Amino acid sequence: MLSKKSVSKWIVSALFVQAPLVRADVFEKSGYRLDSEVLCDGLPQIQVGTKEGMCVGLLAGKQDGLKMPRYAVQSREGVIYVTEMGGWAYRKGTVFAVYQSKDAQGFEKTVMVNLFPTKKLTMPNGIVMDPEGRLYVGTPTGVIRFAPRDTKTGQFQIDKDVEVVVDDFAKSIFRKDEYSNASAYNTMATKFKNKHPLVQIATNQDFTEMYLNIGAPSDECNSGIKTTDENGKCIQAESPLASAAVWKVKLSADKERKAFSVAPFARGLRNSMALVVHPQSGTVIQGENGLDLPSEDIPYEELNVLVEGKHYGWPYCHSRGEVAPAFQAVVKPEACAKDYALPKVFMPAHTAPLGLLYAQSLKLPMLHNKLLVGWHGYQKYGHRVVAYPVDVQGVPTSNEYEEIVFSWKAQEGVRPRGAPTGLTALNDGSILILDDKNGALLRLSNGQKAELASDEKVMGGFSEKTLKAFAPLVPFVKKNCTMCHAQFQKETGQEILGEMRGTMLNLSSPMESTFWLKLKSRQMPPEAMRSALGFHESDYEKTLPIVEAFIKSLNP
Repeated sequence: MLSKKSVSKWIVSALFVQAPLVRADVFEKSGYRLDSEVLCDGLPQIQVGTKEGMCVGLLAGKQDGLKMPRYAVQSREGVIYVTEMGGWAYRKGTVFAVYQSKDAQGFEKTVMVNLFPTKKLTMPNGIVMDPEGRLYVGTPTGVIRFAPRDTKTGQFQIDKDVEVVVDDFAKSIFRKDEYSNASAYNTMATKFKNKHPLVQIATNQDFTEMYLNIGAPSDECNSGIKTTDENGKCIQAESPLASAAVWKVKLSADKERKAFSVAPFARGLRNSMALVVHPQSGTVIQGENGLDLPSEDIPYEELNVLVEGKHYGWPYCHSRGEVAPAFQAVVKPEACAKDYALPKVFMPAHTAPLGLLYAQSLKLPMLHNKLLVGWHGYQKYGHRVVAYPVDVQGVPTSNEYEEIVFSWKAQEGVRPRGAPTGLTALNDGSILILDDKNGALLRLSNGQKAELASDEKVMGGFSEKTLKAFAPLVPFVKKNCTMCHAQFQKETGQEILGEMRGTMLNLSSPMESTFWLKLKSRQMPPEAMRSALGFHESDYEKTLPIVEAFIKSLNP
């Protein structure tokens, strides 16, 4: 544990401490309670569980301008570039450049530069940097490229024109109309909207191969522009311009990095947010977000070793060779093992793997040569970072995992429920963890692990007016939301609200709460689950006014 006097002395590869740390004893960022005297390798330590010899510190939060950070990359000079989605909306996102500087008093501070304050990006997600220092960002309509800094002056380039490197996948029937302009996006019926529009990016070591997640338009091929063909097979997975696939882009080895080959690489993959290429062997690993079945225990999430030309089973098969309910008349159980590639590792259901990273830093020797996975999910196995053993090719060797960051459920006045997305290796050997639900940049580093409070009970802290407004919604959320969101399993409305605080509820800006936005846009409950839940369109008309009244009751 370091004293606050050491804060101003800590300077490493654009990782930084903010000036307020030496000017207040206790403060809060993104729902995390921070003590200026309790540091993790120079940063204010958050109260989560870690393995011995590790801790997690907070780099930046919502108060610094973050809302929904997803993935990041660090330049050789130490600047961290972060994709900020801004929300599930057209032209709301940007890329932040984050670096270290000093204020007039000489204290270290965080500087965040918005690279697209006016020319907003639509749902920027994956981000990588080529050897020439250009950034590549995945958007629903293509991978764009730009130089974030002027090569002569070194100044950040604001609202710079971008180059589209590849957009072949956006020409498919599943994307070309929805994202053509704001009107098309905002007026398209929900049932036709792409359910997994975000584009993830992973590259090989010499930057001549780029792999892209092109997510399935629907949850289980049950909605969208086209679903099944005359034989009952899923068009969304089988089309030549397939969604539900990982695409491979071959780039020239010169400084131009021109894309000369773009095609689906592996298909039958519902949503490959977790995607990584082993730096030595070139092995491509994918983390699969499974079907939204109404069960707490199935389907299992997967780690797949991707092989060119293979089909990995979506939407026909899941778990250990089980046929999905919608395709039991089309696909036989034996076909799941015969016709489709089997997962290498089964992970617990609904963990929602969104980040993969081969840990190779000697700064954290307990993680060296392990595959880290960020579990974003809200069910009982979610909200943590775990590690799997791998062989020299980077292939996972066991279903057994070890927990690296855990005890990350919401605790009133201490922390929100964690929601890790991207995992990024930083120049100094530490690991950046992005938390999109809470708008936070966190850093896993070496140090003394946090001493967790023994009382994990979630307290209320809500006004009588809010508790009264939420009361009629308790039966609704217990019936329709519990299968996917463990926080709704609590007994009382006060306990449920305590779990939702800092995750589904944005108390500083209630009308931007995920709970309200996803119900209002009819994204929840997922279409695939509505029949099993007995949920009908008319339920929205009855419930949304009650939800709106509850959300408005949160205003101070």
